[in-house]
Amino acid sequence: MQEARDLFDSMPERTLISWTILMSGYAKHGPSTEALAVFKEMLSSGDNHKTRLRPDSYVYAVVLRSCGEMRELGFGKGVHGQVLKKGEAFLDGFLENSLVNMYSSCGQLEDAVLIFDGIEKPGLVAWSSMLSAYVKNGFEKEGLSVFLDMVSKGIKLDAFVFSMVIKACSNLEELNLGIQVHGLMVKKGFGKGSCLFLDNSLMDFYAKCKDLKGLRKVFDQLHEKDLVSWNTLIMGYVHNFYYFEALRNFRVLMHDICYCDDFTITSILKAISSLHDMGYGRQVHGYIVRTGLASNSYVMCSLLDMYIECIEHESWEQWEKVPLKVYAGLERGEANECIIIASMLKWCSLLSNLDAGKVFHSLANKLAVDSDPYVISALIDMYSKCGVPEAALRVFERVENPGTVTWSALISGLSWNGWFVEALTCFNKMQLNGIEANEFTLTSVILACVALGDLRKGRELHCKILKTCYESNVSIVNMLINLYSELSDHQQALKLCSLVSDAEISWNLLIQASIKANDYEMIHKLLGRIQSCFGYLEPISVCDIFRSCSSPVLLNMGMQAQAYMTKRGLLSHPTSGNGLIQMYSGCGQIAEADLVFESMPEKSSPCWTSIISAKVEHGHPSEALTLFNKMRRRNKLVDSSTLKSILKACSQMGRVDEARSLLMSMEVVYGVKPSEEHYSCIIEAFTRAGMLEELENFINEVVVDKNDTKIWNTLLSSARVMGNMDMAKFALEKLLEIDPNDCFANLMLGKVLVMFGKWKDASKMKTLGPNSSCIEVQNKIFEFVSDQKPSEEVLHKLVEIKREMEELGYVEDRNHLLHDAEEEEYDGAGLGHTEMKAIAFGLLSLPHRTPVRVIKSVRMCGTCHHACKFMSTFVDRELVVKDNCTFHHFRDGKCSCRDSW
Repeated sequence: MQEARDLFDSMPERTLISWTILMSGYAKHGPSTEALAVFKEMLSSGDNHKTRLRPDSYVYAVVLRSCGEMRELGFGKGVHGQVLKKGEAFLDGFLENSLVNMYSSCGQLEDAVLIFDGIEKPGLVAWSSMLSAYVKNGFEKEGLSVFLDMVSKGIKLDAFVFSMVIKACSNLEELNLGIQVHGLMVKKGFGKGSCLFLDNSLMDFYAKCKDLKGLRKVFDQLHEKDLVSWNTLIMGYVHNFYYFEALRNFRVLMHDICYCDDFTITSILKAISSLHDMGYGRQVHGYIVRTGLASNSYVMCSLLDMYIECIEHESWEQWEKVPLKVYAGLERGEANECIIIASMLKWCSLLSNLDAGKVFHSLANKLAVDSDPYVISALIDMYSKCGVPEAALRVFERVENPGTVTWSALISGLSWNGWFVEALTCFNKMQLNGIEANEFTLTSVILACVALGDLRKGRELHCKILKTCYESNVSIVNMLINLYSELSDHQQALKLCSLVSDAEISWNLLIQASIKANDYEMIHKLLGRIQSCFGYLEPISVCDIFRSCSSPVLLNMGMQAQAYMTKRGLLSHPTSGNGLIQMYSGCGQIAEADLVFESMPEKSSPCWTSIISAKVEHGHPSEALTLFNKMRRRNKLVDSSTLKSILKACSQMGRVDEARSLLMSMEVVYGVKPSEEHYSCIIEAFTRAGMLEELENFINEVVVDKNDTKIWNTLLSSARVMGNMDMAKFALEKLLEIDPNDCFANLMLGKVLVMFGKWKDASKMKTLGPNSSCIEVQNKIFEFVSDQKPSEEVLHKLVEIKREMEELGYVEDRNHLLHDAEEEEYDGAGLGHTEMKAIAFGLLSLPHRTPVRVIKSVRMCGTCHHACKFMSTFVDRELVVKDNCTFHHFRDGKCSCRDSW
């Protein structure tokens, strides 16, 4: 254009055509300001009115085009006024189209529609201008309506029209409509590589609609691929989080074409940042330096962000100075100072480097960019992350008319520092000032509600979210799920799942909420949905899923969960393995728990604790002590739960001195302060050993909180095992002192009083309600309740078992008063209680030699215990009963509890 201008200036005489050609050149190639300047110069040229040139319609059209490019509405209206003065005859189709384009480009859609409606027979250009006007100004639906009118009126469609329609479908993410438009394009002869510009638009459409197969198909059908095609493909993969695929295609691009531009680099740096691949990022950095792209401020800002993102996941010592070096390079060139300083402040936030942050704050003041909203937000974030929320508040208070971004940064910073009340106060002020909250504001405020335990405020916020159309935002929905999960409303948390797709739900939060509410059935339902959508699971959630199956009646469910986790490779983490050990232990499968533990490549301290606890619970105390010694030799962390299991193992084996010595040294050796649970284990050890005098001294001298029910329940349990009526009476009286409404203690004391002949006192004691037992058969759980009559088949089976037992010489043992306290009265050979009905049903329903596993809601009575031991000698299978005290594995006439439960 400079050569054209020089030639124009050297012309001795200039005609209208000369002026028009120069204006048209500036309008086409830029700068548009020069086109307007030439127009003004032309109007003022000539010595008098007669010699002055008069613009024709084409000149006005060129000027209007430049006005539209520059959004010079005032100048454009002036030109429009000149056109109107010349009369309607002067206004041709070309000029009308230019007016429509000018008003639409300046955002004046009403005026554009008015001009369009005044055109008698609008042609393709007029229709295209109107369509473009709607789409460019964010009225995509109206633009599509214009397109449908064009089709119905038979207007010939060109590539520009199709590109605008495809753009409208992209913005609306209307995949189905876009596919139909694609079909029409092919029908009109614009398909399969015939128009590269249009094919690139199609690729962009499929990428934004998340249809990566469609994106790839269009790309593969291109006869010729330019750099725009490759950039659109790579950006499409990055936009849809397919970072590895983006990197793979970037490698192919560099191999086939051997060059790329700033758009390619910024996209690929975003992929590298998301993958935290510092090594690949350094290779791209080398390419940037070699090709001279280091002078491009957008590329260098993207490179700076890449290093900052990757450093967070790398060694600080090795990489922490890299962003500073990149910044030094940027400082020497012409770069966007606001963006760079905001990025460097983010770097300071990540390192919690307050001194460096202050330096960049001073630099922002020096460069006069400290009023930029992004710099202000970065400053507030930096001071907040560096633990100085007071400074963040001071920065905020100096801002005139803070906007959404600034308010969000402050509220987020206050929440980050635990100033939750202040965060809510700021949010209220923000609302009063009429500032709209965004996604980041709302998530920070929800976090504050969770931290304060303010469910009411959280519900108010939920209502506001519904009003502001954020109810389907994935981040906000997941935060609301967290809110309701933490504040004990997991049913509401589950309802929110319908607002987002299964792939975007935070399954870990839902599982934790269900665990907290003891809603194990819901966890199993969630697992089914996770399987269907391949949902993301953290190791702790895998552990929780296994723990939800820790019951003899849920063994099959647990094994199915294990198969799924194995298939997905989620069992390699020690936390997952720990949950699997607990699951098999809770299901009564101690051998499988042992196998899981032995096969683990890495055994964490919780895994050691779980297997030790399992050994103790299933009656293998000596193995537990052996494992404990191995655990100490491997320098694993011993915690309160580990020591509780070891004390219980010592108690079961009668090692009183060893248990007492461990209790006295545990705070010094292991840093664990003894609790009531540890004291209870020692009480059990003393009672089992018959050391009643030592027991009394221990309770009086060592036990701190004598109002803890654990102590007296342990003493009562031990008295029941030993059959010691005096000790049982003493423990029960203590329990009733603490809680007079304890139904079990009332009932138990009544039976003891009967033994002492105190019938009148015994009659005043309260009674318990019905109890139950459950068994799982073919993935269905069957419950047998004490006050309900079982089916005829079960009754016949009980009679058959009773007859066989009597034929084999079974003699009922009724000497179990203290063990039978929770059970209802009955007549018969120990076969009337709920666990016996469940066992009979299992013998009827389960295949031969399959173990019968029953879970019972109360302690198993002595009579049923004795009967099960006898039954295990002839039923040719293992009988497993888990009551509220321990596991009972009945094999060959013996029980794993050694008759102590």
